[in-house]
Parts: sequence; C-alpha cells; structure tokens
Amino acid sequence: MYNIHLLPGSFGDCILIEYGKADALNYILIDGGPYFNFELMAEALKTKAPNLKKLELLIVTHIDIDHIDGMLRLLNQAILPFSIEQIWFNGFEQIMPLLPLGMLGYLQGDYLSMRIKELEIPHNACYFKGQAIVITDYKALPHFFLPGGMEILLLSPDRASLSRQAIDWEHTSEFINNIEKLREKFEDDNRYSELGVLGDEIDIKTLQNAAEIPDTSLANESSIAFIGSYEHKSCLFSGDAPSDALLRAIRPLIDQQGQERLILNAWKVAHHGSKKSTINSLMERVDAQKLLISSNGTKYGHPNLETIAKLFKNANRPLEFYFNYKTEFNKMWDGDDYKKQYKYEAFYPGDAFGITVEL
Repeated sequence: MYNIHLLPGSFGDCILIEYGKADALNYILIDGGPYFNFELMAEALKTKAPNLKKLELLIVTHIDIDHIDGMLRLLNQAILPFSIEQIWFNGFEQIMPLLPLGMLGYLQGDYLSMRIKELEIPHNACYFKGQAIVITDYKALPHFFLPGGMEILLLSPDRASLSRQAIDWEHTSEFINNIEKLREKFEDDNRYSELGVLGDEIDIKTLQNAAEIPDTSLANESSIAFIGSYEHKSCLFSGDAPSDALLRAIRPLIDQQGQERLILNAWKVAHHGSKKSTINSLMERVDAQKLLISSNGTKYGHPNLETIAKLFKNANRPLEFYFNYKTEFNKMWDGDDYKKQYKYEAFYPGDAFGITVEL
C-alpha cells in the first residue's frame, strides 16, 4: 500500500503519506498548513488515519507560514497525539555551519527549533547527524531508506540556497542568543496556543504561451524536496521548491539513468500550482500521470490557470489531477469539454477532509 492523503491545508500544504502492509502501516507527515486551519487539519488526520500512533518522519519543508504554522500548533500541545521518530527541518543550528556567521534566525523557525528541543525529538538525525538537510553534490544525491521501507532521494535544497537564506535570516537574531525571551514571545503568540473572479471561457493556447517569470524566493528555494519510493511506486514531493532548484538535481539524475524524463507515478506540484514555481523547463523533464495540487485558493488564487494549461502542453500521457478542495480556482477543470480535448481526469474530495491518492 502507498497512499498519499492531501489533507485540507487551506492555502498551504499538509500531506500524509501512508505505506506498508495492512497490518503494519507507516506514516510520514509533510507540513501543517497555516495556524488558523489546524482544527480542520487535525480532524482530517484523525479521519484518514484513525489508528495513527507513530510518525516515522515529520518534515517541515521550509519556514513559510502555510507550511510551518500548523506544525507549531501540533508541537505545542501538552500531550502529543502520536510519537514522532524524527523531524526534518532546517533551523538556524543546521544552516549556520554553512557560513562563517553568528547565530541568526526567522521567528517561526526559531519557535519550531525551540519546541523540537523541548520535546527531545531527534532533529535531522540519522542520515544528517543533526546537521542541515542539504545536497553537496548533484552527481551523488543523498539516498537512503526509512525503517519502514520508504526510499527517499533528496532533490533540494542545496548548500548555496541555504547559505543565502542564512544571510537573510539575521533580522531576528536577538532571539537566538536569548532563549528565555524567545520562549516568552512564543507563549504570548496566540496563533500557536493549544487552545478572484474568473470568466467562463479560458483561452488555453494563450495561457500555454504566456511568458514565464521564475520564482526566486529564498524561502521557497530552501524548501526540502524529495522523491519517495515504495514497492516500485514513486512520488515527487516538491514542497515549494522552484523549477530551477529541482532541475539542478533532476537533470544529472535522468542523465545517469539514460532517460529524457524523470518517470514517476505521482508529482505533488510545487507551491500549490503557482505559475512561477512550476515552469516549462521542469514540466519537459518530469513525466508523472497523477498530479497532486494542495490549495483552497485563498490569498493567492492557486492553482494558477497558466500552470494547468502548461501541464497539458507538456504531458506525455493522459493526466490525472487530484485537488484537496473544490474551489472557484479549480472547478473549471471538471468540465467534460476540457477533459475530452486535453485528455485528463480531475478528482475532488467527497468531504471536508481532503483527498486520497492511491499509487
């Protein structure tokens, strides 16, 4: 069994991977959405995995609030609802050794690192020995197996991305050297306490030929991205990593494999379908039938129409789109005319708890 549950993460990500045998399931949780969506996310988690007692791995891909905030609320509970074997998150302690700089940090990142320490959960343990989750050689990508059998091939971030982020992290450095002050601010931050108009017709051809402006966000470029494989089935979990960041790993990977494209069963499209994050240069190199898009469209109107249109253009086979919400920004793709013309299927959740993708 290899299931991917796209939980309701508002305009962010919250993804539960479930794999293994029926009597011995393993779980990986990726990101937690924004803080105000935590109750719905938690209810969805209980509904999709009622017998969840242990997370094999918890991944916080990067520090943007639509990925990290829900995790802060989860880890700030008096009693955790399940045990956590290890956490992957690049906090200040992990990225600072990459630069000859002092202690720096973003506020949410500092909060999360503090809670991980207080809960004594192994942080970037085993494979990374407590240091940064980072690629140092694109010709020798970090590659390993989790105890449950999931194979992970790391694609992002690289050393240069984390180094640039470290420089940008310095504006909250006052809390790094004063854990008491950070704890006081965290306890006063109520966010983490326990307690577009679209037309009817879409000009697909125009969207497919629209000019591209690649994402250059430091936070997104430092996002943890990987391929998770189990029993010959694989999914690219992109986080919010931009196309250029992913291609630095994917190009040498497919060259080593002697292929033109990276062949996958599924692809969690980066940054909720943003038109800047997933562009033609990446679509031309990735071949996945099942495309997973996580967003309720609020704040940014994701997924972007251009992204979907260009995925049609670059498709090597009939596509299947999986949305964890049905919204004003994605419901048009449920039309039979579009499905027939562009040879795809679109799947939406049947309830408020997201959608499950079976590989």
